[in-house]
Amino acid sequence: MKIATVAGIILIGLGILSLAYYASPVRFMLNAAIQPHGINLVPPILGGIALVGGIALLFVIRPGKQKS
Repeated sequence: MKIATVAGIILIGLGILSLAYYASPVRFMLNAAIQPHGINLVPPILGGIALVGGIALLFVIRPGKQKS
């Protein structure tokens, strides 16, 4: 496996885990009980960027025919 493929798989996994964690109903209930004001949007955005970056690494950078 190439490094880009491994990095893409890792980024996709981290992105899915990050988004699943921040979208879980239990976390919303706990967050509402502990912090009623303010939502931190940085981690879900980073999870989305990791997911898109991983997909880009897997599908955009793939070995193909060499242009001559």
